[in-house]
Amino acid sequence: MKKLIRKVIKNKTPFAFVIKIVILIGLSYFVLQLSNKAKNIEETKYIPDMKNSLDYAEHYITWRYGRDWEKLGYIAKSDGLYYLIPRTASITWELSRGYDILLQNRLDSTKETKDINYIINIPYGEETPIMVTFWKKEDYASYQILYENGHYVSNPEMEKYSGITTDEIINHAEEMCASFESELRKMHEYQIEKVRKRRKNLANLGFILFAIYMFYKWRFIMAEATDGDKPTEQYLEEAIVNTIHKFTRWKYALSGATILFWIYILRPVISNFILFGVENPVNIYVSYGISAMIVAIAGCFVIVRNGAEKPENTRGKMGSWQIVQMTAGCILEMFIIRLGMVFVSDFYPRSLRFYIINGIAWIGAVFLVFILKKVNCLVMKKKKFL
Repeated sequence: MKKLIRKVIKNKTPFAFVIKIVILIGLSYFVLQLSNKAKNIEETKYIPDMKNSLDYAEHYITWRYGRDWEKLGYIAKSDGLYYLIPRTASITWELSRGYDILLQNRLDSTKETKDINYIINIPYGEETPIMVTFWKKEDYASYQILYENGHYVSNPEMEKYSGITTDEIINHAEEMCASFESELRKMHEYQIEKVRKRRKNLANLGFILFAIYMFYKWRFIMAEATDGDKPTEQYLEEAIVNTIHKFTRWKYALSGATILFWIYILRPVISNFILFGVENPVNIYVSYGISAMIVAIAGCFVIVRNGAEKPENTRGKMGSWQIVQMTAGCILEMFIIRLGMVFVSDFYPRSLRFYIINGIAWIGAVFLVFILKKVNCLVMKKKKFL
């Protein structure tokens, strides 16, 4: 098996080239799925600006997540404010989103409270008074439980009217908050899983489209070989040369885009499978640096290998225009990645931080490629003179 692999690697025939491309695509697909898994692990543990239940509440209590809340068993509607009403009888609170997030719990009469009903309203995440509204048939009364010096203050007037103690109301309010936080965690877990599936489907779609392209390209070549008078291998070689020629004029822009793409893809893999013991956000910066180094070394290897197959006087040299093309490819890829992030998830708000950190990693990788290439050239010249 090892001999067969070496033979394929060293073989220069068009068929061997196609096999190498297929193997390369297979490895790329594996790394993409590994990156997706690593990203899922990372988002389960850490998402910037989403560290507690209050962050979840401010993020998920909006009209954008109406359908997702409905899938979790809620009735979502918007009429100026945003409302979520549980369908289940076990949870009786409802909440609305206006200037704040208001939890509301309607409690019906029991044997202890006889014929009195009441509603508790409390802004979530704020140390503000609890509003309680009671009604007996057509008699209504509202009271506040004030929050002072780090705790709620008893309201004797309310207790006398309703026969319900302040502690009972506070306990109900705490249960409301705990129930709310539990539902927020369910929503957060649901969103993380949905994002994982979207990334997986996006990678699968790219692989399927490439497979369809390869299939129809092969069918076209086979049809030409059947009707023509040349060997199949020659038609395949011509198709490969023509395809490569189409991309040659954009090779520097494609190189710039490819460098950034693989830095972005490898970063979560390194972060979660190699640097898993390092805390964020240091982990993020270090993993970006390592992924940039890996991509630079791989890029230098490809450049040196391709250059070795060409005469010395025909090897391309980097000029200002080529660097501009590479930079343009990097910028374009950065926007494509950002567009993909928006399509897959909205966990990451728009910020300059994304562009700055990816741009710095790209510049470092490109600079390292040039350094490694120069070192390789010096070593080769030294060997040549020796």
